[in-house]
Amino acid sequence: MLTADAFTALGFFTGRSFLDSETCRRLRQTVRSARANPIGVRDDESGHEDVDRSSRRTGLAPVAPEAAELVERRLEALMPDVSRHYDVSLTGLQPLQFLVYREGDFFRPHSDGSDRDDAPAYLRGRRVAAVVFLNGEGDPATSDSYRGGALTFYGLFEQPEADRLSFPLRGEEGLLITFPADVVHEVRPVEAGERYTVVTWFEETGAEEQPSPRTQE
Repeated sequence: MLTADAFTALGFFTGRSFLDSETCRRLRQTVRSARANPIGVRDDESGHEDVDRSSRRTGLAPVAPEAAELVERRLEALMPDVSRHYDVSLTGLQPLQFLVYREGDFFRPHSDGSDRDDAPAYLRGRRVAAVVFLNGEGDPATSDSYRGGALTFYGLFEQPEADRLSFPLRGEEGLLITFPADVVHEVRPVEAGERYTVVTWFEETGAEEQPSPRTQE
């Protein structure tokens, strides 16, 4: 299991304590009080989204606008730094998703963007993914944490033989991690507790289509 420092060394833009503990606690309570609905995965062949529980199992919580705006403002303030870090022209954020992974939930390896001409504009506009952890890995019997559920990356090196190498991140409360939207990643099954994250994407101007609330992490 790798810490955020290791991913910083690999070229990711990360931020420990992006959200303080009290803010994370309040946001977790907000998510718990909302009714999380199963979230879908877009089928690149059909263009439709279905709740395919063989490839993804998680919930999307419809939180109040003020909760989303709190996180959104902080991410927008970082956008110039993220843009410089990845040397891309970022102009906005897609709507935030507050996700809940309960025991047994997961998301198989995937990437978040698409360069296909027939892909929706919001997918083609995604340049950098952002994940904010509202709780971290630990013992859920003694703390508001979870076990398992590691955000795991693949293909971080150019050699084809390295594509199968996995790089799991140890989740920390308040941690922000960003990565290019074409990087393959997964969420491994949660073994115990509940895993809470906020997910969004920095985008470029030109995405005419608004993203669905059931898009990918």
